[in-house]
Amino acid sequence: GSLKSGTSVNVYSKTSTGWSEIRYKSKKAYVSTKYLSFYTGVKVTKHHYKGIKDLAYAQVSGMKNKKVENKINQTLSNEAKASYKTYLKIKEDAKKDKKNGNCQELMCNYEYITNYKVKYNDGSKLSILTNNYAYTGGAHGIGYAESFNFTISNGKQMKISNVLTSKSKMNSVQKFAYKYMKNREPFKHFVTKSSDVKINKDTQFYYNRDGITLVFQEYEVASYADGNPTVSVPYSVYK
Repeated sequence: GSLKSGTSVNVYSKTSTGWSEIRYKSKKAYVSTKYLSFYTGVKVTKHHYKGIKDLAYAQVSGMKNKKVENKINQTLSNEAKASYKTYLKIKEDAKKDKKNGNCQELMCNYEYITNYKVKYNDGSKLSILTNNYAYTGGAHGIGYAESFNFTISNGKQMKISNVLTSKSKMNSVQKFAYKYMKNREPFKHFVTKSSDVKINKDTQFYYNRDGITLVFQEYEVASYADGNPTVSVPYSVYK
């Protein structure tokens, strides 16, 4: 087998003869250690706000700079607290609708669920993508993806405007995303012109090894069934 340059792998052990054990297609494999670059990401653990299993959120630990660690955790905790308030409101709305007889069949089985995935964690940058899903009746619920990107050295939360720092950079990324989408599934039936791809201060993203990955909301550039489509944008597009 072979690995492309830039591929991320988990290393389980190193040998004295210059080889590192990895997993390749679910099997044990070895790659020459001299071709690997090693990094240690921040430790991220899952918590549940007030012990509620539907309200999962992330916290970091083990950082040398505890002030920065607390800063990152406070940002993530504040988001969990806001989700908890929404969770309580939806539960209360469900009770009221049931009491008032406004429910038919399963229509009042309201729910609110939050979860997250660590999308990038190289020791210098951390990206956590959250999803907040709410069902308040109808054919299906609706989710909202929100990214939390941090500079590990100082704990600063990075928005898209911190990366695309000018209108020209925003326009370059918009053109790149449109060109990528226009002839590809699942975008091509929804994106027919450049203005259909909206890149602005509310656009969600996460870091990747070569640049950033844009995250679009449900219905924004594709159907509901396609969830939150993504487009990876190389740094060379907006440098």
